[in-house]
Amino acid sequence: MNIARQRAPFGCLCQYTILVSLHPFSKHHQQQDLSKRSPDSPPTLDSFFSRLSSSPTPREFNLIHAYYTTSGLLRSNFTANNLLRASISISSHLTLLLFSQLHHPDIFSYNMAINSLSQTSYPLKSLLLYLDLIYKGIFPNEYTFCFLLDCCSHDLAIFEGMQLHAHLVKHGLHFTTYSCTSLLHMYSECKALGDAYQVFVQMPTRSNVSWGVMINAFFGHAEVLEGLRLFTVMLGSGFIPSNATLVSILCLCADHGELKIGRSLHGYITVNGLEINITLGTSLLDMYCKCGVIGMAMDVFAAMPVKNVASWNCLIRGMAINGHGAVAVRLYEEMKRDFNLRPDGLTFLNLLQACSHAGLIEKGVKYFTQMISEYGIVPSVKHYGCMVDLYGKAGRVKEAMEIVRSMHVKPDSVIWVALFNGCRDHGYRDLGEILAANVVKLVPGNSCGYLLLSDSYAMKRQWDDVFCVRRTMRELDITKPSGFSRCKVWL
Repeated sequence: MNIARQRAPFGCLCQYTILVSLHPFSKHHQQQDLSKRSPDSPPTLDSFFSRLSSSPTPREFNLIHAYYTTSGLLRSNFTANNLLRASISISSHLTLLLFSQLHHPDIFSYNMAINSLSQTSYPLKSLLLYLDLIYKGIFPNEYTFCFLLDCCSHDLAIFEGMQLHAHLVKHGLHFTTYSCTSLLHMYSECKALGDAYQVFVQMPTRSNVSWGVMINAFFGHAEVLEGLRLFTVMLGSGFIPSNATLVSILCLCADHGELKIGRSLHGYITVNGLEINITLGTSLLDMYCKCGVIGMAMDVFAAMPVKNVASWNCLIRGMAINGHGAVAVRLYEEMKRDFNLRPDGLTFLNLLQACSHAGLIEKGVKYFTQMISEYGIVPSVKHYGCMVDLYGKAGRVKEAMEIVRSMHVKPDSVIWVALFNGCRDHGYRDLGEILAANVVKLVPGNSCGYLLLSDSYAMKRQWDDVFCVRRTMRELDITKPSGFSRCKVWL
C-alpha cells in the first residue's frame, strides 16, 4: 500500500489498491515492483489478465472488473472482450450483465453474449441479440451463426434454424466447414435427418467432426446400417475417427450385440496405435460385457493404463449381467482395497444386482446398509427394487414388504412386479392377489396392476376373473407394453 500511496499522483489510489490485491495471486510476480511504472505508462491489467483468463476465480475476476471500471479500460473493446471471454467460465448471467454495460459492442462482444445464452434456460433469446446487431449494421461472421444454431439445437427450434440457414446463404458463409457442421448438428437434434444429410453431401470440405456428427445422427435416428456405411466411407477417405465417434459406434455395438463389428473396431484401434483413454477403454469394456465375452472384457480392463470408478462400475455390471455375482463382489472389494476408489450410487446398484442374480442375500443386505451408513448415499428406487427382488427370490416376502414400506420414494412397477413374483413363487398367493388389487388402486392407468391381478387369478384357475380383468383393460384402453427379442443370423 505504501507503493500505491507513493504513486497516487499518477493513478487513482483505488486502482493501486486493486493491483496490490491481485499482486499475491502469482508467485512469479511476487517481487514485481509496481513503483517502477512511469507516468507515461499507466498501470494496466493486460499482463495479469492473460495469466488469469484461463480460469480466474470469482474473486480474481471481480478485482479485475473493478480495476477495468475505475480505470476506464472498460471503454476499450479489446479489454472489455477479454473480460467477456473470461466471464463465460464463471456465469452466463454475468456475461450478459457485462455485455449490457458495453458502450460500443463489436461482433466479438455479440458472439460472446450469444454463446452465453446457449447455456441458459432461454437460448432462443439469442435471436434478439442477432436482430440487434443487424439493426446496428454489424456484420455477423460464421461464429455468430454457429452459436445461434447451437441455441436452436438446445430448444429444438427447427423453424428458427432454417431461417438462420437462409441468412448463412445470404452472407455467403454456408460453405465454411465450421458453419456446415453446426447446421448438421442443428438439423440432427431437431430430427431432420434428411436436411442434415443434404448439408453433409453439399459440404465442399469435411472435417473429422462433421463426419462424426453425421454418423451419430444416423445412429440417433436408428439408421444403423447407413451410419456404419458412412463410417466405412470415412475410413476410406483417409480420415481418422475421433474418440467420440469410436465411442458412439462401440455403444451401438453394445446395445445391438454387434460383436463382429465391435471386434473389428477394436482391431482398428490396436493396429493404428490409437490411444485408449478412460472413455474409449470403458466403451470397449462395456461392448464386450454386453456381448457376453467376459474374457476379452477382462483383457481390455487389465490393459487400461488408468481406471476410474466408471471403469470399475462397467466391469462389475458386466459380471452381474453375465451371472458372475461372486466375481463382481470380489472386484468391488479389490477396487476399494487396492485402488482406494470411493464407490458411488451406480457401483452399489451394480453390486446389488449381482447379489440378486447370484442369490447372495446377506452380502446384498450388507452392501445396502454400507451404502447408506458408511457412504451417505441416498437409495434410489432402483436400489430399493434390487433389495425387494433379492428378498423376494429368497422367499423372505415379509422383509421385502418392509423395504417397500420404508421407501422414501414412490414404488415403481418394477418393485411391484418383484414383490408379486416373490409371493407367487413361494406360495403367498392370497397376499399376491391383495398386492395386485392394491397396485390397481394406486396406479389405475398403468397396466402393471391389472396384469399382476390377472396372473394371480390364473394361478388359482379363476378363469372368469381373468376374463373380467382383461375386459376391464380393453374398456379402459389399457394395453400391455409390447416386448421384443432380437437375434443375429449370419448367412
